[in-house]
Amino acid sequence: MKIDSVEIKNFRTLQNVSVNFDGYFASISGRNNAGKSSLVRVIKSLLKNSNKEVFFFDDDEELNYRSSRTQWAAEDEVIEFTLNMSVSKSSDPGLHSFVKKIAELDNLEDVFKISTQLKIDPKDEHEIQIFVNGEELQKYATGEVYRRLSSSNVVAIHDSAGAQRRIFSPKGMASYHEMMLSKTEKDELKKEQERIKKKVRKFAQEHRSELSEMLGKLEEKYEVELTMFDGVLRDTIPLGINLRDKGVDVPLDDWGAGTQNRTRIMMSILSASKIKNQADDENRITPIIIIEEPESFLHPSAQAEFGRVIRSLARELQVQILITTHSPYMLCQEHPESNILLNRKVSRGKLKESNVVPVTAEKWMEPFGEILGLQDESVEPWSHVVKAKKDNAILVEGDIDKEYIEHIASLGLKGFELPDDVEILPYGGKDALKNSIMLKFVIQKFDKVFITFDLDAKSELSRVMGQLGLVEEVSFMALGAEGDGKDCIEGLVSQKVHSAVYGANADLILALGSCDGARRKSAKNQLKRKILDEFKSQNDLDSSTLKGFRPLFSSISRAFKAG
Repeated sequence: MKIDSVEIKNFRTLQNVSVNFDGYFASISGRNNAGKSSLVRVIKSLLKNSNKEVFFFDDDEELNYRSSRTQWAAEDEVIEFTLNMSVSKSSDPGLHSFVKKIAELDNLEDVFKISTQLKIDPKDEHEIQIFVNGEELQKYATGEVYRRLSSSNVVAIHDSAGAQRRIFSPKGMASYHEMMLSKTEKDELKKEQERIKKKVRKFAQEHRSELSEMLGKLEEKYEVELTMFDGVLRDTIPLGINLRDKGVDVPLDDWGAGTQNRTRIMMSILSASKIKNQADDENRITPIIIIEEPESFLHPSAQAEFGRVIRSLARELQVQILITTHSPYMLCQEHPESNILLNRKVSRGKLKESNVVPVTAEKWMEPFGEILGLQDESVEPWSHVVKAKKDNAILVEGDIDKEYIEHIASLGLKGFELPDDVEILPYGGKDALKNSIMLKFVIQKFDKVFITFDLDAKSELSRVMGQLGLVEEVSFMALGAEGDGKDCIEGLVSQKVHSAVYGANADLILALGSCDGARRKSAKNQLKRKILDEFKSQNDLDSSTLKGFRPLFSSISRAFKAG
């Protein structure tokens, strides 16, 4: 099952909000009290599981009108939630067949739309309506479908920053993972349970006889019967978790908070995937996973890795994962439209209702800028870097620098190779590197990074590099050579190439001395392109003619060396 959109009216700060979810992954970001938790609460209230185990503690409060109504809405305004979802016959056969039968929809499509609407009036009366492909179901069918939704594990919510659920164990209170069971797993466990029950009954007979004899000494006589509790095995089962380190099993509770959190999240994703792929379970419904603040307790570099893993798993497994986050590393960087940004309007200096800030392919930078505290124009030049698909990166000033490095690497010369799993990414000019906040985010986004810039910018950028702990020729390098016009990557090119270009383009050389700044810039850019084209046309490029580039490739090799 997949949530397509949520419509909310008059609930807390969400006075009139519609949120669309694109694909199998979506992030929800925004400042504190922007409405992220309220949005999760709405989804939870419509898809809650009312069939929880009796020994689990559930502190969810019931929704009531007085505490939930938007404070600046009229007192008689109804609270209204609408959850619009897609149901697939292949992924959600249990719900598909149930709706088809209960609603008597013989021609129901393999993929259909279902909407659940909840209204809460000032008298705290709750009204549920169910729509299938836009048509409202009759009262009986609505009740049955809603009961099916609320009695199934259709949503798994993980609150990383909240208190972990705990259960009594022989060693005291312990945290646990609530594993969702597929039909096949439940059937197998039930068989084992019956087998164990028979043995327990046999053992219980001896205990029963001895206890009856003891109670027989009392004046009041009792008949004794010892039984096992029924109903312990349901849709989920609590599991303790150990992680093995150097051959020793260590309880998850004894690991760091970040490791605990990541492990529990991965277990939830695994459980959802197993249910989705249980082909022989005709009653299955693919769960939706909601993770609140998955970045909790993790270093930024670990956040970046974990964010990439969560996003790739959602797409690979085709299980919808929604997260709330305050971390730029958890935002969807490959498909920025999947990032949802909530903001509060301000009226006369006071915070008012929440609204959804549009995030499009062109305005992808909005959530990143909000979290990092930067203006959009500071983030925009980093588009290629933010959307990178690999874990290691060489950052270069522009496309021309990238083409030089890629062309040289394509020649197959010893000492001029690029490491595997490295992406060359232009950042749009030296001024982008002066933004230390954005640069720090970029550095921590990757496992390893190597930065290049023109030699003429070294005096401006060395201080920034030092502040971020970067070491020259280890983490960064200024490209160029001494001499007029050589303090850039073109300074590494042989004199033969320069002579050929300058001899054929005297007009551009003269334009470099123009009083018109725009003309000078245009001539410079044209010459840079012509030098690159001439360089790539050379048939005699070898270790000797490329000696100016050797220090660069040597530093790159060291920077990305394993370990």
